[in-house]
Amino acid sequence: MISRKCTSVVSVVGMICLVVVLVCALQPKAALAETPYDKEIKPLTTAECAQCHFSVFEAIKADGGKHQIDCVRCHTEYHVYSPRKQNFDQIMPKCSACHLSASGGAFHGEAKDLTPCLNCHANPHKPLMMPMPAEASCAQCHAKEGNEIKNYPSKHTTDVACTDCHAEKHGFIPSCDACHESHSPAVQLSVQDCMACHPVHKPTNISYPKDTASPICAGCHDDVNNLLRNRLTKHTQVKCADCHPAHKEIPPCSRCHGEPHPKMVVDVTKCGECHGIAHDLSQ
Repeated sequence: MISRKCTSVVSVVGMICLVVVLVCALQPKAALAETPYDKEIKPLTTAECAQCHFSVFEAIKADGGKHQIDCVRCHTEYHVYSPRKQNFDQIMPKCSACHLSASGGAFHGEAKDLTPCLNCHANPHKPLMMPMPAEASCAQCHAKEGNEIKNYPSKHTTDVACTDCHAEKHGFIPSCDACHESHSPAVQLSVQDCMACHPVHKPTNISYPKDTASPICAGCHDDVNNLLRNRLTKHTQVKCADCHPAHKEIPPCSRCHGEPHPKMVVDVTKCGECHGIAHDLSQ
């Protein structure tokens, strides 16, 4: 009797287990616990990079200029440095990946010995905060200025180094009066006024536009200016550059006055014998 009851209980339990198994089989499988390796990893955001590289982030934020871009645009590989392989140069981004000239060549020119970018742009995270480079490096990026200094010798060539004038930081433009006293104490000229005649990298190649104001000329030629102001004539009102379109050019009087006297009476090439010099007319 007991054996039959036990058999019945076992059969019932077996039936229940079978039902449970069938029900579970028909239900969707329960999701397994997700691990980080089951996720699709996206590139780091700049904010995420900054959590570890805070000082770099702050440098770019303050002085990054056009380098204020997503970190992964330059650093396509990261956390792959190997002290054993010493592969720092290989994994660091190359400046030329972004900075090319219009012709597709080196950004500052095609010189074979062009100084590596980091010699001037020492910190790519603040690229315009540049220490002054070695003197020989300047002309490699500033070829125009280097050629002017070389082809138009002056004291700026023989006595002055680039860093003597551009001393405080890269891009610093000094005032001319930091070295040069005014030619005329009575006339104060700005840097722009000085450079109207003296291109700074070829200062002896004096030239000026036709509309140069006479007070700029007076900055060097105050003796002439004083003569014109002390004896007021129509010449006083004429701009210096109208008569002297090129430096040191002495025009004939006939350029403006024609030949007012008959040649048989007066030698019109000797106007000064009667009228004095053009800056101090006697009549």
